[in-house]
Amino acid sequence: MVEKQEIIVQDTIRQICTLFGIDPYSSISEGTLIITCRPHKAQELIRRLTDEGIMASIVGEIMEPKKGMVYYENQHSYPLTHPKVDPFWPAFGKAASEGQLK
Repeated sequence: MVEKQEIIVQDTIRQICTLFGIDPYSSISEGTLIITCRPHKAQELIRRLTDEGIMASIVGEIMEPKKGMVYYENQHSYPLTHPKVDPFWPAFGKAASEGQLK
């Protein structure tokens, strides 16, 4: 289970995604990594990442498999699915063809 609002999206990333019409939550590996660790190690992991200048937060927990993979947004659950295509590449192609990248 993932709490979407707990995922860190830096302001510059949000602004760029807005500019190019990209959902930052569906971009594949655009600077975000979700790590799974044992609950009693989570705070130590956060501390170590933060000490290295890496922004980190706890965004969810592992649930029973029968509950499936879900994320929560505004107190509603949704299936967590792979986006299949990274929206970065179509946006990059469009910007390049329209001369926005110089």
